[in-house]
Amino acid sequence: MRNVFNILIALFCGCALSVQAASVYGEDKTVHEFSLSSLIGAGRKECITLKTDAPQFSEPVLKLQATRSEEILQLRSEDWDKAECLAFDIYYDGDHSGIFALRAYAKGQSKESIHAEIGIMPQLKTRVTFPLSHLNAQQVFMKRNPARLKGVVQGRRLPLEELDRMALTIQHTGRDTTETFYIANVALLSSEPTFELPDVKLVDAMGQSTIKDWPGKTPSIEALKKQLQAELESAKNYKPSSQLSQYGGTLKKRFDASGYFRVEHDGTRWWMIDPEGCGFFSMGMDCVGAGESSTILPGMEKLFEWLPESNGDYRVAQGRDWQGITTANFPVANLIRAFGPENWKDSWRTITKARLSQWGFNTIGNWSDIRAFRGQKIPYVLPLGSFPRTETMLFRDFPDVFSSEYEKNSAQYAREMEAYKEDPWLIGYFMRNEPEWGFGSFNLASEMLEANPGTATRKALAAKMEEKYKEIDALNKAWNSELKSFDELISENFRRMEDKSPEAKKDLWSFSEEMVSAYVKIPARELRKVDPHHLNLGMRYAWIASDLMYKAGEVFDVFTINSYEFVPHLDSVDEVARRCNKPTMIGEFHFGALDRGLPSTGLRAVETQRDRGLAYRRYVERGAANPNFLGSHYFILNDQAYLGRFDGENYQIGFVDTAHTPYHEMIEEVIKAHENVYEIMMGNKEPYDTPVKALRPISF
Repeated sequence: MRNVFNILIALFCGCALSVQAASVYGEDKTVHEFSLSSLIGAGRKECITLKTDAPQFSEPVLKLQATRSEEILQLRSEDWDKAECLAFDIYYDGDHSGIFALRAYAKGQSKESIHAEIGIMPQLKTRVTFPLSHLNAQQVFMKRNPARLKGVVQGRRLPLEELDRMALTIQHTGRDTTETFYIANVALLSSEPTFELPDVKLVDAMGQSTIKDWPGKTPSIEALKKQLQAELESAKNYKPSSQLSQYGGTLKKRFDASGYFRVEHDGTRWWMIDPEGCGFFSMGMDCVGAGESSTILPGMEKLFEWLPESNGDYRVAQGRDWQGITTANFPVANLIRAFGPENWKDSWRTITKARLSQWGFNTIGNWSDIRAFRGQKIPYVLPLGSFPRTETMLFRDFPDVFSSEYEKNSAQYAREMEAYKEDPWLIGYFMRNEPEWGFGSFNLASEMLEANPGTATRKALAAKMEEKYKEIDALNKAWNSELKSFDELISENFRRMEDKSPEAKKDLWSFSEEMVSAYVKIPARELRKVDPHHLNLGMRYAWIASDLMYKAGEVFDVFTINSYEFVPHLDSVDEVARRCNKPTMIGEFHFGALDRGLPSTGLRAVETQRDRGLAYRRYVERGAANPNFLGSHYFILNDQAYLGRFDGENYQIGFVDTAHTPYHEMIEEVIKAHENVYEIMMGNKEPYDTPVKALRPISF
């Protein structure tokens, strides 16, 4: 009798949910509603139960629980092609950020085509939407919704007509025995819904969490002022070490001076060489700025105890990001509190310049406030903006590289170096950061053939294949295709052409190499025309996802990758040296923990701040011991904002918190690493190599 009663409750609440979803989203938007009963029927029964008293919900919900990462719910509909997005309300019952995934499956397939990993704040009911346009796999990062954290989409293009089902997966973080989510109002909609948030104060006036205490939390604004003013007085009296060159190079390893930074192999290892001819290892800090901004989408205002206003003393602490969305920079507001609206910037620069020198950093890294530090006699790197695009993109952010438009835009792009070409403190420039076409191993020519016919690069492919095969029948035999002419490679779209035959895959891969070569060589050539002095530091690839990446090494002076590991990708470093005869630098890495004020760890996680320092020391010293390794830049100076930056990241990865308080336990170990680097490079000291306990990261 009890089983029958439970089924009746589920069916009743399923009907209630149908009414609720329509009223929540509006009947004119709702294409398909998933009732509670249907979701229970499509879920892991041991992981899913019905609740009528869930936190911050007034309607019945499903309680989803898992002790490991696993698929919990499956969503099926006949109306996928009528909808614009999937929407639902979700709540994570934990002390740290929650992570779940959406997986999209093609008909007849057991392996997902698209995988989207999404983060949400703890203890906050959040409306999540997943635009079905993401199934085309052309956009890696999801646009933020209010309070939802970062969303990352990976996979291969899945046309809507091929979509069979979607599934929700709990990504177990390992911090709690059981991860618990609550979910309701699941529906397919014809347009994006409104976003309502509970009226709860999660962030205090200094940008700190209101729901957590930790060692070093700033107790009051008066304490904040006192601490920062004392830091400024100390910084004014700081004298840098005289044991290094003015650029931060070692006096114990000398080369010919050129007046600019350059690289040279001394017969044993690669060295970067400063303008005075001293051996140099780039120990960099990324994002050297006064603070990380919190993005405030409409409706999020109620989550803050205080926000800076657009006029008055705190006006510079409010702004807009590159998408035009309102931002609040609490670290800047805290500096204004301590030093006033006229003097805060100079005071911050004085403090930060002294801190970086004390900590042993010799490079201002990517995404930093160059205007604040240029002329301060600190080496820096330059991230170039607006990498050349074309009106038609071939795959994700990969342009039509054989077009005259790409040539023209490359020349325009290179002009940015005019203002820097004679600055000896500039180490070099990054052509761009983490191209999205490199997020995975993709046959670019095959992906190009799936959409957007008529491009110059398609014409180049057709000409290449005609040159090789002469007759279309010969190509069709090799590719197992049915083309009527080579011109169809220009004018028609083809689904997964690389899968037609091994020869098709080989030909398309070979042409993909030519595409990447042109992609890099054309703008690099224009940059060299404008600036013949500074180092081309590469593209800061997210990782070496495929052999196509090595094609770029033909024109870089230094090959840069971002390597979020506990030690650098030294196998990749050595492979770059073998294939390209170029040294490597790491553009980004970090370690985070949950023992302070933020709910997410970043991409690599440890238990404590001291463990962060030990992990840093091992990473940098192991890198310095490799003869093909020239430096590592840490991401980032400031912790990220509690409720997330523009893309939703809210990681505890900084050297200082929102009140500019340093993490001294970490920094003690960082200083040791920097003191050891040059002795390790010259073979006089062994690198520190004791692993710390790695935890499962809470990142998105």
